[in-house]
Amino acid sequence: MKNNLKSRAFTLIELLVVIAIIAILAAILFPVFAQAKAAAKKTTCLSNMKQIGLGVQMYINDVDDTLPMDQYWIQTPPTFQVRWEAMIQPYIKNGDSFQDSEPDKGRANGGGGIYKCAAFPSPQLSQYGLHVNLAPDGSSCPWTSYAGGATPTVSATAIDEPADKVYLVEKGQNDGNDSWLTFEAGQWNWTTDIGSPPGTIKGQHLDLIQDAPYYHDCDWAYSANSPTWSNYATCGDMPRYRHNNVSNMIFCDTHAKGMVRGSVDWFKNIYVSASMPAPW
Repeated sequence: MKNNLKSRAFTLIELLVVIAIIAILAAILFPVFAQAKAAAKKTTCLSNMKQIGLGVQMYINDVDDTLPMDQYWIQTPPTFQVRWEAMIQPYIKNGDSFQDSEPDKGRANGGGGIYKCAAFPSPQLSQYGLHVNLAPDGSSCPWTSYAGGATPTVSATAIDEPADKVYLVEKGQNDGNDSWLTFEAGQWNWTTDIGSPPGTIKGQHLDLIQDAPYYHDCDWAYSANSPTWSNYATCGDMPRYRHNNVSNMIFCDTHAKGMVRGSVDWFKNIYVSASMPAPW
């Protein structure tokens, strides 16, 4: 019996319609995939910071409620640096360590593992930074004004409203392969208009200024016309809102959450009366 069914190919119109449908679906789905990927990075970063917060809390419990310094130096030759990441490393056991010489082995360097934000644009060390006034340099650091004397460490019990005070933030990128161990907490870094009476904040965070066409948030020292980032008092020591306008932060009671750009109130969230000058 003869088969009367004839094979039939797509016409050009049908093929164009199919291609158009695929293009429309791709245009709809690709942004959704990008948002899902960004959300996953934000969640991973927040999880990392929660683990760091737990490590800090265990450190505090073991050293009479004293917060870690940002760094100190072992002066016995060969001298080497110990960062805050290394101080909490025994409680975390995660991340990379310095391996350049025998005395340095096993000291966390603030890179890799939970010390790395999945959304950070480079493999830079110290992507997270402590509150500069709550984490002073150790007395063994030669550039400090109290070198050779006692380090003025901060007691966790001296912090007013610890659930409101930001302790650690994810920061912007610096030139080179390293960043600052702390974030700037001074009033002039966070406010554009100092209110009256002192402590009344009328302004906003300076990184809300929209004239800087670069990927990184920076503070007052940043020049919008500069083609590069500076290593001093700029991107690497201020928060970066890289997760769809959100920056993950740890608070002094060691809980972690994402803060929307512009929601951090300097007087409520940054100013700590026990370790900072009185507001202007």
